[in-house]
Amino acid sequence: MGQLSVGKSDFDTVENVRKDRYFKQALGIKQISSSARLRQRFNEDARALIPIIDDAKIDFIKSANAPITPLPTGHVALDMDGFPMDNSKTKKEGVSRTYKGHDGYVPMSAYLGKEGWCIGMELREGSWHGQKEFGYVLDRVLPRAHKLIGRERKILLRLDGGTHAL
Repeated sequence: MGQLSVGKSDFDTVENVRKDRYFKQALGIKQISSSARLRQRFNEDARALIPIIDDAKIDFIKSANAPITPLPTGHVALDMDGFPMDNSKTKKEGVSRTYKGHDGYVPMSAYLGKEGWCIGMELREGSWHGQKEFGYVLDRVLPRAHKLIGRERKILLRLDGGTHAL
């Protein structure tokens, strides 16, 4: 978490602070695991961490009293779309050819309200079609949206052409 809070998302960056006494003290920990061990722990615990992270996003937006502005019709927009991420020349797991013709991922994103609060980001292999497992993503995102805006407000789901057949 300490590395993420300063914008470092690569496991290997933890090697720069492993022996940093102030860093450990600020986080209230006695030792920092190696980048390889951190990667193993996250792989082991990933499924259990997903709901915690999802809830934290929503709790943060709520506790910040962030405005969620509806459209003039009264509906709250929920925009969902996949977008290609270029990860060419990497050997990361799940990297494959995207519809844009480069190797990478195509995450499915979900943004709520005129402000575009990110309430979902599902990492997906580059070769996946926008409709693949879309129902699963929607099942995870809609309860988050309702938690923020309540059940009485209506949602207008706006999708791109890749999900047009749903």
